[in-house]
This record gives sequence, C-alpha cells and structure tokens, in this order.
Amino acid sequence: MQAIIKTLNTNPWSGVKQYKNCNTSIASYFTRTGNRYTGLSKEDEARLGETLRIDLAPTSPFWITFHIKMGTKDLVIDTTDPYDELKYLFLKSHKRVADGLADNKATANYVIVNEEMEAKEMNKFSQLKRRALREFDKMSIGDMRKCLRILGRNAEETSAEIVEQRLNDYIEADPLMYMEKWVNNKRKDAEFLIQEAVSKNVIRKNKNIYKYGTDIIGHNLEAAVDYIEDVTNQDLKFAITQETNAK
Repeated sequence: MQAIIKTLNTNPWSGVKQYKNCNTSIASYFTRTGNRYTGLSKEDEARLGETLRIDLAPTSPFWITFHIKMGTKDLVIDTTDPYDELKYLFLKSHKRVADGLADNKATANYVIVNEEMEAKEMNKFSQLKRRALREFDKMSIGDMRKCLRILGRNAEETSAEIVEQRLNDYIEADPLMYMEKWVNNKRKDAEFLIQEAVSKNVIRKNKNIYKYGTDIIGHNLEAAVDYIEDVTNQDLKFAITQETNAK
C-alpha cells in the first residue's frame, strides 16, 4: 500500500505550508499515562522488530532519536517496505497526523492520504448520494414536507419550490441521514405524527419528556414512538391524529 503524508495547514503569517529549505520533524512523545508513544501494537513491535533487527519497545533508546522529517514536498510511504511500514504505523495514530481527509483531529498538522482508499470512500459516498437522489425523485411535495418535519425543519407554510430545494440541499450534504430517517425508516409515519403534534401543541415536550394531556408517553422521541405504535395504545394514537389534523 502506498500512502502520502501531506502538510495540512498553511501558516497564517507566511501564507505557505512550509518554508523553502526548512524541515520539521514528527517525533515520539510521552502520553498522559507516562509511556512513550510508538504507534505500534505488541504484535507489530515484535514482528517489525525481528524483521528490522531493532528493539522497538517503548522503553528502547531507538525512540529517543527516531523522527520523520517533513519538508516542502509530500512524503511518500510504501508499506511493503518494513521500515516504511514502521513509519506508517507510527504516523497513523500520532497526535499531529490526521488519518485520512475525513479525520478532523484538532491537533493535526499533517494528514495521511491513501489515494486508493480515499477514492473508494468517495465512490461509496457518490453511490449513496445517487441512490438518495433517485428516491428523492419519487417523492411528492407532501412527502417532502413530511420528510423535512422528521428532519427537524418545519416546511408547512413554505412554497413547493423552496421545500424541494431545501430537501435537495439536505440530501446533497447528508445522503446517509436522509436514507436512515426517510427511505429506510419504517417508523417515519409515527415520528412525523409526534413531531407534528408537538409543533401544534397537541403533544407537549418538556426537555426530553413527551406528554399528551397528563400522560407521559415517552422520555425521548424513540420511546414516544414505541408508545403510540403499541397495539394497546391505538385509541390514543387515533385521538392524537384527529386532534393534530384538526389544528
């Protein structure tokens, strides 16, 4: 596997990521537990230590001087080489290195980019988004309003054009959430009823407690859905539906 280590941020003062002819080093450090960081598991430590003939235990003097130099150019690592594999494992969980473009590690100055893996993830995201948009094309405006309500957005008084635009924007940004909350959600009708009833003050919500009249029907949305979906509570569900539709 080939991985590329890139400088993540531009220096706010200079406007460059790295000064020409200058280098910085990524080195080991002591963790909160007092142990020296190596990035290696016990198995990796033994396996690579035997291959490279180096003592890779956290207490080894090797880690005192070991560092990875970063300059203006990206660093390319080929993990089929044992020493490069050591570098990769060391960098992968290092506090100054993000493991992929999706890793939002606050302390990271560098990022490991596995181009093949990143491409696979992007392809998976694109496939999911295309599927979500196909499902979106099947929806009526009423479905779209209902979906937006489930997603926490009131679109009851909004024009059809804006409703469609808002849901499309939501799907573009988070197709997975749309698939989970609408397409694959078998309880969406009950969720919509509760959300709509709350908006019309038929069901009262105080923090996470849902109440209909004096009855507590749930201490969170999922519990409230369970309550009104229970076969023994269908009279109550009918009453909530009728009162909500009348308002």
